[in-house]
Amino acid sequence: MADQVTIDATLDRYYAAWTANDPDLYRTVWADDATFADPPSDETPPPLGTDAIVEAMAGVQARATSITYHERHRWHCGHSVAVHTLVHFALPGDALAEVPLVHVFRMNDAGLIAKLEAFLDFTLIRMLRGDRPSWMDGPAH
Repeated sequence: MADQVTIDATLDRYYAAWTANDPDLYRTVWADDATFADPPSDETPPPLGTDAIVEAMAGVQARATSITYHERHRWHCGHSVAVHTLVHFALPGDALAEVPLVHVFRMNDAGLIAKLEAFLDFTLIRMLRGDRPSWMDGPAH
């Protein structure tokens, strides 16, 4: 059974991998049968397994020149952790968006991510500079 120190180390690697755009580091945080829903959807199944999740990460990273997480708070409840972050999403052409996110992690007994759901309200995305790209308007409803 993973303790809070092990779980926190995994989550710290998760955010460091995004900031560094490091797929190899990103692979170290996932259980083999993990799922990642960003954002959760009833219509689209989440990526399943490390390879599919790393591929999804690459798709997001390809839209940005950098992604930096600023953690606001982390709540632990056994093997579940909720993390509130503000993400600075730098875009080509010197645009910068601030994206509030809540990640809900479910960890396995080894302290790896078994399930992740990322919640965001697209209407709360703020452009700090530059124009907002249309894909930041969120999924069509």
